[in-house]
Amino acid sequence: MASSKANAVTAVGALVLIAGLSACMPISNPHEKYLREDLSTVSYHNGIAITEAKIIADAYLYMHGSERGRVRHARIRDGGDRWYGDVIGGVGVSPLRTGLPPVEIDKNSGVVSWPQGPTLARVELPPPKS
Repeated sequence: MASSKANAVTAVGALVLIAGLSACMPISNPHEKYLREDLSTVSYHNGIAITEAKIIADAYLYMHGSERGRVRHARIRDGGDRWYGDVIGGVGVSPLRTGLPPVEIDKNSGVVSWPQGPTLARVELPPPKS
């Protein structure tokens, strides 16, 4: 009986130690990780392609659109000299237009503007928290 109590105490102690260590470790955000990887592929030197516009708009909304609720994403459409990222959100596989104005990405320079956030010459995520 004493042996099983000692084992239970040891198991509880191990769980507390694991929980304590995991609380000290940085939280990994897979979405942010993928955005960082995608942003590293964007070339601002030869104009912005539609795939790059999607990456830029999604990263921008991750940084500046999340305080308006959930993290938003953009559905890109052609607007002549710029890309428009219609802001979408929703549940699961049913994204809905949010009613927010579109994010605009200049096709030549990559400058991003949005009435709900700052104008940026280049979208960069802050360094990961350590």
